[in-house]
Amino acid sequence: ALHAFDARLRRTPKERTAMPCYGFLDFCGGRDDARDPELEFKASPTEQDLLHWQYDALLEMRSQVGPVEDKDLLRFLVARKWHVPAAVEQFHAMQIWRKTNQVERWRRNAPGPTGPDAAADAAEDPRLSRDNIEMFPQLRLVENWPDEGAHVYFGQALAFGFDKKGQPIQIQNGGLAGWRFAELLRHVGGREKVVKSLIRFQELQAARMEESSRRLGRPITKQVVITNAAGMPLRPHPQAVATFKDFLFISSRYYPESLAVLFIVNAPVFFVAFYRLIQSWLDPADQLPITYGGTVDFDILGETWSREDCDKFLADCQRALRPDHVQSPSKVENQYEQFQAFPKYWIVAVVCFAYFMSGFLF
Repeated sequence: ALHAFDARLRRTPKERTAMPCYGFLDFCGGRDDARDPELEFKASPTEQDLLHWQYDALLEMRSQVGPVEDKDLLRFLVARKWHVPAAVEQFHAMQIWRKTNQVERWRRNAPGPTGPDAAADAAEDPRLSRDNIEMFPQLRLVENWPDEGAHVYFGQALAFGFDKKGQPIQIQNGGLAGWRFAELLRHVGGREKVVKSLIRFQELQAARMEESSRRLGRPITKQVVITNAAGMPLRPHPQAVATFKDFLFISSRYYPESLAVLFIVNAPVFFVAFYRLIQSWLDPADQLPITYGGTVDFDILGETWSREDCDKFLADCQRALRPDHVQSPSKVENQYEQFQAFPKYWIVAVVCFAYFMSGFLF
């Protein structure tokens, strides 16, 4: 965190004020592992942007993998501590995995519209947003599920807002999702399909990074994750632990250096031991940039929305995204009034938590 803060201080006042606030405070964090914190913002780094041995490593990897954007090569190089053979091996493994599992389909079959203008329109549409922040970008940016509402209800995760750097934020209600995991398994039909839904969410965040990159004119390659661990089951479902372990491997192996920081709030007393167990599953080079602690009161849908509420609202959002769909102002107003049931206090609480963490870190 201090490394990232030092990088911000080196920016000129003009550069600092030019970074737009898009939904939340400026979360920051990460590992100090001989990386240049400004690398992620350069589409094609020059020799002046890197140490000479880093630039040589980039050139060597370019020659081995072919025409790939430098920002993607850098993610693998940083993940493997600039060891080119290891970075190349991981990159090729990622390509094989994506082809084998047809990962490209999620974004290829997205209904759209896509792009910065489409995102801005969705954020301004009261049927699709909350306080001018798009609520369900998955309806535009990835292939739709026939049961979108059920996945929101059971999974308790939202792709909601951006930090000041333009990094997309993912908010999770992990405690409640833990209690609903058995129902989710029954609904989707097994652990493999739960993992598939998590991969789909990763592709959604990648699509949001791309839109943010186009909006800001510089590469955005990371996301921020905020997880509410309040009420986490003391004995989680065995399949939940196995699923989480599978997803950690997929994230670190095939989406390296795509997590800016993971905030855990309302962590129960046993969480530290659980986190140490999680770390033991990962390659030392893939350790999570994580901050846990603090107590806030926030919710994501939570107990206030039933599964039927989720199904109805997301179906209404899907209709609103159709080009041929026109909804009368009275219906829009009524729907927005119904949406006021969505708890407001968690947004305020997350901002308060960010303020607390900024004081704690700096």
